[in-house]
Amino acid sequence: MARGVSRADGGVTGRPPPFLGHDGAITLLAALTAAALSLGIAPWRAMRAVARTAREAPCVPPAPPATILVLGHRLEAGAVSAVFAERLGRALALARAAPAARVLVLGGRTAPGGPSEAEAGRDWLVARGLDPARIGLETRSRHTLENLANHRAAGGGGADEALVTSRAHLHRALLMARGLGLAPAPVAAEATFAPDRAGLVAEGFMVHWYLTGRWLSRVLRRRAWLERIGG
Repeated sequence: MARGVSRADGGVTGRPPPFLGHDGAITLLAALTAAALSLGIAPWRAMRAVARTAREAPCVPPAPPATILVLGHRLEAGAVSAVFAERLGRALALARAAPAARVLVLGGRTAPGGPSEAEAGRDWLVARGLDPARIGLETRSRHTLENLANHRAAGGGGADEALVTSRAHLHRALLMARGLGLAPAPVAAEATFAPDRAGLVAEGFMVHWYLTGRWLSRVLRRRAWLERIGG
């Protein structure tokens, strides 16, 4: 279970917590145990939900968005990956169709000394003609939950937000966003769903881990855990 960096007062600390941390290790062990006890049924059901969302996700939001959130992806030698380029390309198309919309690129550094995912994404958009004044950056996060938690801590979460990410990633991203009190409209980066079994299995387990962690946090009444993951 990923951990966010927001403080109890809603701010963002200057020092991020460990990537996994004590609570992450506990919930991971709980998720593995639940998967074994259910004979794999729990993560399989999560994978089915991931696939359903991936298959049914629209490529445009139901109404022109005021803010277009683009989830980052690990850079390749400091450059935008093919997966990230698909997300950015969809965001660019939405921005052109909604000239008043702001684009917010989310993602921190994946290599010491290199650009953040958000900075690389901004440069990709500007190189294709998007006005840099329309682009905002969130450069502190290391994974999806931190992307969304930092966006919320910075005052995000208003009406008419669209969330752009890869189809297989949408289900988990939406669960986390809604757990944090955000309500973005989902937008798929790819035009169509091309099933990738290995990717779906991995995403299914990540969703299973997140849901197990949320359930365990509630059962144990661990308010600090719930503040980090939402729910």
